[in-house]
Amino acid sequence: MRTVLLELTRRRRFISVRSVPDTENYQLSSRLLRKTANVCHVPLLCSRGVNDGPTEVSVPMRLSESRVLHVITRSHWGGAPKIVKYLSTESPASVAVACGPGGKLVDELRNEGVPVYVVDSLQSPPNPIQDAKSLYRITTLVRELEPDLVHCHSTKAGVLARIAARLNDVPSVFTVHGWGFYNTEYDFMGSVIRRGERTLARLTDGFVLVSENDAEAGMRYDITADTPSRVIHNGVSEWRAEDEGDLFGELPIDPDKPIIGSVCRLSHQKDPLEMLEVANRLADRSIDFEMIIAGDGPLMDDCRRFVEHNDLETVHLLGFRSDLGRVLSTLDVFLMTSRFEGFPLTLLEAMHVGIPIVSYDVGGVREAVKGGETGYVVERGNTGAFTERTARLVEDDAMRERFANASRRTARDEFTVDRMVSEYRTFYRELVAAEREGIAHPA
Repeated sequence: MRTVLLELTRRRRFISVRSVPDTENYQLSSRLLRKTANVCHVPLLCSRGVNDGPTEVSVPMRLSESRVLHVITRSHWGGAPKIVKYLSTESPASVAVACGPGGKLVDELRNEGVPVYVVDSLQSPPNPIQDAKSLYRITTLVRELEPDLVHCHSTKAGVLARIAARLNDVPSVFTVHGWGFYNTEYDFMGSVIRRGERTLARLTDGFVLVSENDAEAGMRYDITADTPSRVIHNGVSEWRAEDEGDLFGELPIDPDKPIIGSVCRLSHQKDPLEMLEVANRLADRSIDFEMIIAGDGPLMDDCRRFVEHNDLETVHLLGFRSDLGRVLSTLDVFLMTSRFEGFPLTLLEAMHVGIPIVSYDVGGVREAVKGGETGYVVERGNTGAFTERTARLVEDDAMRERFANASRRTARDEFTVDRMVSEYRTFYRELVAAEREGIAHPA
């Protein structure tokens, strides 16, 4: 596999039209002309014949309307699929999306009129047969759609779509929504994943890192050092909590008590049992609070057993909820106990509503949460400190209100969809222009 990838890195041909002696040896293909037409207004020098001088072909400029094919593994709703939706519906670029089957992203995009190509074989777990089918399908899509840029999201799609793009001589950009090796950073599998990322970087024309933390990891492990890279923080749509309603009329919770909790998948990464341990310690200190956790996942049964074993009567496990706004509108303090993250959207959504944050220092959290101003960022694994910071916000109404206002202001000033999309568009233009320069100059 590594040999194949290395060979692909040599496939990109950089052609100097100035050095072509005659039309028998070189002709501009219609595909190249169409591709360049979407890049810029650039003079191309084409040979008319052996004895004739070069003629200049002018191609109109449409840099701001590059054709982009987004490829993402899972279409189930979550952080990366939301970013794909924002980039597909809030940008003037002509876009299409290829993704795995069965998720909310497909319906969301089709409702907005975005072309969606469902790749039935595209799935997260490794499967050589299904992966080969997916590679063939994505390669065919790139050839047929002729995008100016292939934008890859998530690990599996990042592998297959970058190969497909290189096979079609189309530039690719890979958004790192948290590196795939974070969960196994210090063991053998982490080493294997990093080695694979270094090889795939040779097929990559640009990296987008959603946090400075991811950017530092990419440089530290020599993945992004030789490839154009850009840190673009995630953004979320602005909305008002008062438009959503809350859960007080539905759940047996006391509105006079501070409500703490989270919206997260109940998985190893999100570590909900750590959040429940914080609740247990707060209860041991006789602090009045209610906790709600919205989300489902493989640790749901473990969480239920923990709640029952410790008699945590004020903790409510809601399971999956589609009404994120109502959940957030009910919370007074948002907790995040994840083991690793990229730049979590749910945290930004909580900030937009105006909720103070208490989170472990993982991923790009410190770049979003201003410690002592919009919330607290605690060293990962320090349950005592996490509990203390949470208790401080639960018991101090004035501090909670002050942090809430600062949280809302920070989110609406810094973490908006408009800002994010604008930065992506700028990077797209730079990458497509660089590809045009590569065609016009020899390697």
